[in-house]
Amino acid sequence: MNYRQSSSHYSHLPLGLSKLSPNPFTAHPLPELEISGYHLRTIRTDDLATWCDYLKQSAVTEHWSWQVNSPQNLQQFVQNQDWSQNLAQIKFAIADCNDQLIGTIGFHTFSQQHLSAEIAYDLSPSHWGKGIVTAACRSLTNWAHQKVDLVRVQACVLDSNTRSLQVLQRCDFEREGLLKSYKQVRGQSRDFWVMSRINPKSK
Repeated sequence: MNYRQSSSHYSHLPLGLSKLSPNPFTAHPLPELEISGYHLRTIRTDDLATWCDYLKQSAVTEHWSWQVNSPQNLQQFVQNQDWSQNLAQIKFAIADCNDQLIGTIGFHTFSQQHLSAEIAYDLSPSHWGKGIVTAACRSLTNWAHQKVDLVRVQACVLDSNTRSLQVLQRCDFEREGLLKSYKQVRGQSRDFWVMSRINPKSK
């Protein structure tokens, strides 16, 4: 997937700066996952090294355009952001029974005007094939529709990323079309599928 916390993990604004537009995804408690032994929570600074370690694995980087070289590249996710800007994004930790981060899921490209956002997720390869991301994607998409009142949740997936396409299909996302040469991925123009799920209440 491609990328663009609870307020208790936000950095404080220096005196004299204007108030940032608030995060639309922190007004409601996070949903429970329909899979035993895993839960969602906010990202913490002490998660970043673990997160970075698996994000650099070739099995993870093979099918996406996001590049992470060090934990410093992930600092945005434990800092306050201005949600009036389209580069703002939020990630939640997918944590195991020991509260250790094993994956993340969240939203970017949020539009208050159009009540839409793009979902993105990642998972350590050591936990693949257990249904964890499917459970997280289903729960968080339902939550975005029911609590955040989003009409549209979409995803853009590299055409070779079969696992991610299957996750979205299991979560009732519809394949809308193929974006030709949509993004550069390690120096090559690649095609991406657009997937979406529309809030049933809006139909």
